[in-house]
Amino acid sequence: MRARRLLVLAFPVLLLASLTACVPSVYRHPYPIRPVVMPRDQAAHEAPIEWWYYSGHLVDAQGRHYGFELTFFKVVPPPGIDIGPVPAYVLMDKAYVGHFAVTDVSRKRFASAQRATAWGYQGGSSTDRYHVYVADWSAGEIPGTHVQRIKAEGEGYSIDLTLNSLKPPALHGEPPGIQSMGPGGTSYYVSHTRMAVDGTLGVDCNFFGCRDLKVTGLAWEDHQWGDFKMTGYAGWDWYSMQFDNDTELMLYLIRSEHGGLATAAGSFITKDGRTIHLTQKDFQVTATGATWTSPVTGAVYPVAWRVKVPRFGIDVSVTPVMKDQEMDTRSTTHTVYWEGDVRLTGSNSGQGYVELTNYDRYPYRPPGAASKTRP
Repeated sequence: MRARRLLVLAFPVLLLASLTACVPSVYRHPYPIRPVVMPRDQAAHEAPIEWWYYSGHLVDAQGRHYGFELTFFKVVPPPGIDIGPVPAYVLMDKAYVGHFAVTDVSRKRFASAQRATAWGYQGGSSTDRYHVYVADWSAGEIPGTHVQRIKAEGEGYSIDLTLNSLKPPALHGEPPGIQSMGPGGTSYYVSHTRMAVDGTLGVDCNFFGCRDLKVTGLAWEDHQWGDFKMTGYAGWDWYSMQFDNDTELMLYLIRSEHGGLATAAGSFITKDGRTIHLTQKDFQVTATGATWTSPVTGAVYPVAWRVKVPRFGIDVSVTPVMKDQEMDTRSTTHTVYWEGDVRLTGSNSGQGYVELTNYDRYPYRPPGAASKTRP
């Protein structure tokens, strides 16, 4: 009788252990490397980590300028994260997060919002066609077209925009579409670097609605996926530049925990849409000394740069439209980052976006200064 009671008590644990063993984790095997095929690969993948990232510049009928960012993250919980005795990936197939921000240039106001399925919002994506959403925020292709539509609302602003790519997708890295993440591994990486934007920007949004403004502009969309790891380095700096001569430049620098760079690379996109891979030797990015310290997180950021790509005659100054463009997303992705609308002057004029991560943990120090890491 006692043995039977012990068996009854142990049965749920044994059942749970057997079910856990049967549930496959995408982390158990390396994510396959294969050629990128568009538009098929614009849709979601069975990858441990994936994101779709939009940034852009809008102008209303009165000539007022706005920047915007909208990002969707899809993550499979990795082994080692448990909910009680059960691996998180058994109970939570995928987690989705959305980040949204507007830089209101004329008002000198930066507003940001975030959503997450862990907060109880619904979220999902499709592997058959491009569609991803978190709550009522969404991004995807309009059925039967290659035109994209994005929607989001939060913190006094909303967007409902259509985006039409003016160039073929840029496949970064070598081979095309396969980009090194340094110590983090390898990532698939594809961009739409010049997208014509048309739609509505809502301002002064409240419980009763928004004041809608007709806007046009230019946007950039990044799509990355794979099984790369986000740990093992201090952070990264990312630059997207849309020049007025119809060329574009993407650069990223992955920072080492011990100072310096773990790796760096980029792409130059020609007027006719060819993507030319750049190695670390092909360009220089120099912070020119201006900094901004966040009153919320204490992060210290560089906020002015000089970028040179001698091969293409590029020598530009990169300056933010305003310094306070920080995203405090510790409640959704445990990350603090600066996502800034910038202007380009010098050999080429234009506009762009800069992303700077983890400067709360690794505050910026001028070259040669001692590094200081916060726990």
